[in-house]
Amino acid sequence: MRNLNSFFAIFLFLSLGFTKLYGQDSQWIPENHRIQYQNFQWNYISSSNFEVYYFDKNEALAKSTLTYLESDNGRITEILSYTPYQKVKIFVYPNHETWLQSNSGISLANSADVAEENLAKFRIEVAFKDNLVAFKQEITKQIVRVYLHDLLFGGSVRDVLQNSLLLNVSDWFVLGMSAYLASGDSPEMRRFTYQIISENKIRRLQVATGAEAELLGQSIWSYIANTYGKQAIGNILNLTRIIRSEQSSLSSTIRKPFSKFLKDWYEYLNDAKNLEIATSKVFPSSFYLPPSNQINSFQASPDGLFEAFVTDEFGRYKVYLHNVATDKLQLLQQTGLKDLNRTSDGKGPLISWSGNNRLSVLFNEQGFTWMKNYQVNKGGNYTSEPKLKIANLSYLDMKVSSNGMKALVRVLEKGQVDLGIYDLKRNKLNLLTKDAYNETEAHWMPDNRVIYITDRYIDSLPSPPAPISSLFVWNPDEPENPTRLFSTSGKVYNFKLQSDSVAYFLHNQANGPRLIRFQMADTSFRQSRVRTVAWQNFELTAKGVYALERNIVTDNIQRYTETSLEEYLGSEWIPKINSANPTTIIEQEVASFETDAAKKARKARLDRQLSIRLKREPGKMVGPLAYQNSFVFNSSEGQFKSDPIRGIGYAYELKANDLLENHLFKAGAFLTANLLNSDIWGEYAYLANKLDWKFRYDRKVLGQDTENDSQKIRFNRFALTASYPFSLLSRLSVTGLYSTNRLFNQVSLVTPEEYSGFAGALISYEVDNTVQAGDNLRTGYRINATLEAQKDMVMSGEFVRIGFDARYYKKLSNTFYFATRFSSSHQLGSRTQASMLGGMDNWFFNRRDVRAQETPLGLDGLARRDVFMSNFIAPLRGFALNKLSGNSHLLFNAEIRIPVKSIMPSESSSLLNSVQLVGFTDVGTAWTGSSPFEKSNGFNTNVYGGKTNPFIATVTDFRNPFLVGYGIGARAVIFGYFVKFDYAFGIENKEVKSPLTYLTLGYDF
Repeated sequence: MRNLNSFFAIFLFLSLGFTKLYGQDSQWIPENHRIQYQNFQWNYISSSNFEVYYFDKNEALAKSTLTYLESDNGRITEILSYTPYQKVKIFVYPNHETWLQSNSGISLANSADVAEENLAKFRIEVAFKDNLVAFKQEITKQIVRVYLHDLLFGGSVRDVLQNSLLLNVSDWFVLGMSAYLASGDSPEMRRFTYQIISENKIRRLQVATGAEAELLGQSIWSYIANTYGKQAIGNILNLTRIIRSEQSSLSSTIRKPFSKFLKDWYEYLNDAKNLEIATSKVFPSSFYLPPSNQINSFQASPDGLFEAFVTDEFGRYKVYLHNVATDKLQLLQQTGLKDLNRTSDGKGPLISWSGNNRLSVLFNEQGFTWMKNYQVNKGGNYTSEPKLKIANLSYLDMKVSSNGMKALVRVLEKGQVDLGIYDLKRNKLNLLTKDAYNETEAHWMPDNRVIYITDRYIDSLPSPPAPISSLFVWNPDEPENPTRLFSTSGKVYNFKLQSDSVAYFLHNQANGPRLIRFQMADTSFRQSRVRTVAWQNFELTAKGVYALERNIVTDNIQRYTETSLEEYLGSEWIPKINSANPTTIIEQEVASFETDAAKKARKARLDRQLSIRLKREPGKMVGPLAYQNSFVFNSSEGQFKSDPIRGIGYAYELKANDLLENHLFKAGAFLTANLLNSDIWGEYAYLANKLDWKFRYDRKVLGQDTENDSQKIRFNRFALTASYPFSLLSRLSVTGLYSTNRLFNQVSLVTPEEYSGFAGALISYEVDNTVQAGDNLRTGYRINATLEAQKDMVMSGEFVRIGFDARYYKKLSNTFYFATRFSSSHQLGSRTQASMLGGMDNWFFNRRDVRAQETPLGLDGLARRDVFMSNFIAPLRGFALNKLSGNSHLLFNAEIRIPVKSIMPSESSSLLNSVQLVGFTDVGTAWTGSSPFEKSNGFNTNVYGGKTNPFIATVTDFRNPFLVGYGIGARAVIFGYFVKFDYAFGIENKEVKSPLTYLTLGYDF
């Protein structure tokens, strides 16, 4: 009855909690780190709706970003039918490499938590990647996600709690809306819809994630806007917040069942198949599947013998060389830092072929920019030259000249994208363009002229609606007067010269890119009938046409004969400028820092239009202001905890940090129901430099009463840690420790106090290469090795403890995940501290094994003085806590984890979506003295008698030293807590024990 009452009491407390509980022991919670190569001086500028933070010489980029944000904010809030009341903070980085040095989100466990925290805090981080248009589209995406999160989940504290529990929106809903408002009915989306329709690969909306979910959602919102009007979008979003169902809100707004809506949308998508009528499918002569689904850069050698491409694995870039003839793949170079907690991707190394099959790689490493050259012979063997340090700029593109002496580059400089020629011999950059227009591509011509694509039109005429592409030729003889060849609406890219007078390029049209043949002598164009809808990039080589194609969301390389392209030339194509269309999302390029009179007049005209649209005076910009190192409370978290020594209690943690998270403060407390046992701890970390420092203080109190005695144990520990990162996945930490243990009798003043003071050091090496796939689901591996040495400064004695923990996680299919763990430790010395094996971490209503031998928990209900320096080793299910103890231990765990939502036919509630089924087995042992693999060891050999007993006997029973547990379990998120229930059998010396049940909180290992 007492246990039943306790269960209901715990259930009542759980029903009041809304934050997830993370385990503390076998559950690994790594402390993330970053690597800082540079010191940044941050400033910010502010407006009525936004604050843009920047560092060093990026003020121009910050101002143009803020101008764009204010100009576009009215359109976004009008479509969403929602205006937030809090300013959004945008951190702007000139490139991906500098963004990786930021400590933002470092105190959180994974990328999902970082994204959620940024949304809740109205915070955005954006790194410049390719060009101004893409940069602005990415900013718009992030702004819309912040607004949607506030619309759906924000409000009062009560609304936040209710919505977080009851509202569960799919990825397509939010990601698709952000992509639609950023890009509209884009050619990239049309290409995707064409492919999924033609190949009949439409994924269920509920299970679509990532890029697929974003493109599907973008198509759905575009269909809604075109069919039912843009005002329906705001109605759907606001109704979703009220009734907490995306499907019901959509059906109620358009007055049509959701299944009928999907059917109509599918018929709407079928229009994409009209592309098959106007184009012809050309089959490739050969193809190649790269080792990665996504390729950042692709370049084929001019002779067609080799292909070079760059892959990206969470920021770790690899440059590959592929021999077309032999199909041999070689890894040329690796660079970058693999960061599993970042969601944004970078551009990575830039590659370019030059004369005589010379491959140049431009990359960033440890805060500097380098170029490395590889000479490849016809057999595929290569030699590399020493890397060359070049000017540290934000390079966006690179084309090396045929003689290898110069490089044509696009750079981000003073907030704008410009072209330049970099003299590799003199290590000097000469800019070709110095204007606010967006240059997206540039190429060498055979006579050393430069042909480039920009959004510049004619200054004397009104600016046409974006996007617009113009082709210009820069001549070194007339550097100030580039010649415009043509201008057209839409995106023109991937310009390739076939000869001195013939070129090909891709032009984005309604259903994706189309191949255009450009006769430069008479400025005539022919549109090819080749179906190039999947083409991302193509190269003209002596062996034919090599195209990087994206099939749905997977990249591959296809090769075509050049004659096959010539055979499919179609009708004449004429460049044209579209007139303004109010139903189309238009991105106006707002030029900042204009100099001449014509540009100033154009800017004033845009400012007047902006003033009318926003109904306020333009230019209300405050700053730049120096960043103030003010501290904010990051989060507070309360959680129930079952301590193996002191029982059930409540733990509370408070976090504070500065905006850049270079300074982190944490403090917490734990208190049991009897008010006799408590913890208090505090921690400060300084993370601004490459070497991280952390100071921590812990105080633990144990009050223990029996019928004959009353004692109290007080434990204090001071720790100073220095951590050196080798990469974003591994680091070495050295900790200096001083611990005191004090035991005194609260009844008898005569009983002497027991006191010890340990001074020592702990060295730890940690590798964490795991990726979170969901709650309690991971892929990858983790390794942690520790060496601890402590010496009692008050009494004689010392100990050395060596520990090792390795874990491996494997995704077997969408339904099954396999997790394994191996843990071991060994101690030496005269004052060793026991490792107690058995049970589970955070086990409510736990059971302790009654032992005949002395353990840190004691024999008569009174724990030993140094009990807080001992370790509890778990999980070993099927047995009670402290089933075995000793100076050493071995433990192996294996689990099959099955997320139920992966086998459900349709979307269900958030509770059912979180349910997991688990099958497990645990094998472990603990001992003192000889290894359990010896015939006579500390496990099966016991000494009886001695002391006052004149008889002494040593008994060896030759039992199996290993305990085995197996069983099944279930996990689910209930009231914000990750709750686990396990039913386990234990096997001891070939005997199956009665089953035990475990109710625990926190993730598995």
